[in-house]
Amino acid sequence: MGMAMAVYRIYPEENADLAQLVDEISKIDKVKSVQREPIAFGLEVIKVGILFDDKKDKPEETEEKIRSLAGVREMESLDVTLIS
Repeated sequence: MGMAMAVYRIYPEENADLAQLVDEISKIDKVKSVQREPIAFGLEVIKVGILFDDKKDKPEETEEKIRSLAGVREMESLDVTLIS
């Protein structure tokens, strides 16, 4: 069994409170990294790293938890890497 890291970019809704959204995402199980990332002209997205067991965990479950949060408009997968 190995561990894998999935990295996502989350696009918030127009008037979403980013600080609150970052806090809510941080509380989700398996989320190991959450940071705000500027993209252009004062716009920010949230970059999230999820650590999971590649044999028994399903990243889709964590993705669905994030997508269901108020303030999340879109979620994009950037990378999935086996780390051990």
